[in-house]
Amino acid sequence: MNKEKNDNNLILVTFARLPIFDAKKNLWGYELVYLSCDDKYIAPSRQNQTMTADFAAGTSLAIEQMLDKGKKIMVNFSQQNILDNLPYALPPGRTVIKITDPGPLDSLAPTLEKLKADGYQITVNWTHTTCQDIFEPADIICQDISGMGVPDLDCIYTKTVPYGALLLANRVQDQIGFDVCRRAGFSLFQGAFFKQPEDVSVKKMLSATISKFHLMEAMEQKDPDFSKLAAAIQADVAISYRLLSHLNSASFGFRQKIDSIKDAITMLGWHNLKNWLRVVLLAEVSENKHASELIFLSAQRGKFLEQICQDHDFWGFEPDSLSLLGIFSLLDALLNRPMGEIVKYLPLSDTLKGALCMEDNNEYVPFLKLARSFEEAEFDRSDAMMNQLGLDTTKVKLAYGGALDWANKFCEMQK
Repeated sequence: MNKEKNDNNLILVTFARLPIFDAKKNLWGYELVYLSCDDKYIAPSRQNQTMTADFAAGTSLAIEQMLDKGKKIMVNFSQQNILDNLPYALPPGRTVIKITDPGPLDSLAPTLEKLKADGYQITVNWTHTTCQDIFEPADIICQDISGMGVPDLDCIYTKTVPYGALLLANRVQDQIGFDVCRRAGFSLFQGAFFKQPEDVSVKKMLSATISKFHLMEAMEQKDPDFSKLAAAIQADVAISYRLLSHLNSASFGFRQKIDSIKDAITMLGWHNLKNWLRVVLLAEVSENKHASELIFLSAQRGKFLEQICQDHDFWGFEPDSLSLLGIFSLLDALLNRPMGEIVKYLPLSDTLKGALCMEDNNEYVPFLKLARSFEEAEFDRSDAMMNQLGLDTTKVKLAYGGALDWANKFCEMQK
């Protein structure tokens, strides 16, 4: 999360990072959508009134922490932002400028030409307008495909071909939508489709996967026998190797080498170690090519929901239960299996299992929906949900920013 200070108060800023995939479902990059933690979501069309050079410079620091080298970042800028040269605060070669208020670009054309020459790319939303010159500088043309059928998509492709730009399909919700858009000629895809299981089957669960679930069950005991637990973790060669390599890295800086899982529990503390192990176990059982992004989201959801619970103790929920709910909420996509089959193996209460299956009237389900609304930058929806749930909006937004940072740092250590 990025922090920016003015003369009067501290302005807290964070982002939703929306992954963008290519036609082979490889991660192409992210769109970063701005969210002020002490105010409501600022629509891109109004960001020119609030976005400053200091904010843009801070953004550059944030994305260097968040994103892998070589991945693109797409950031919204108004025409005025561009005339003020704010994109130059972000790294060329990686930054894609998304123009939020397309219109006649006569006054903007020289600036866009220079930006492109300096290594920046341009994205414009497709719009039915007689002012076609707005698409001339575009490297990418973006289209919200909500409610569109094949004829609509084919028509858009035909009309955009003369500009030589890549087509990005936004709000692709499922695998069917992805396939339809890909066949229609779209090259880039954004939406919740990657969170859905692919080729869901009821094939037999692998014994190695079941053993990981048994380890999870041992970890989630209220009063675990740490000697037995350490032995169980030590017996899993892959998990114990990753754990000990992680703890003996320079990022921890322990003076003496940690040679056993029992020592690791003592040095790191069980609560911290358990959070790490939960996410590592997800990585070990994953059968999805989007595993890295799904694991990031799982870690982020777990931390986000845990922090919400800690900040709103009047709900009576246990922070650890909310953490588990978030971490396990994408297991169906990670394993490409129905969630109803997976929950049979999970060390969870029936209520939490019902929430993972998105059962109606389940008291935990609104929290999963809230997490999804943040992830997908549906901030109008998240504001309404926070009000409905009686949550402190500033605390929730800060929790989201903190979870984003925590998940990013955690995933960095797994590389």
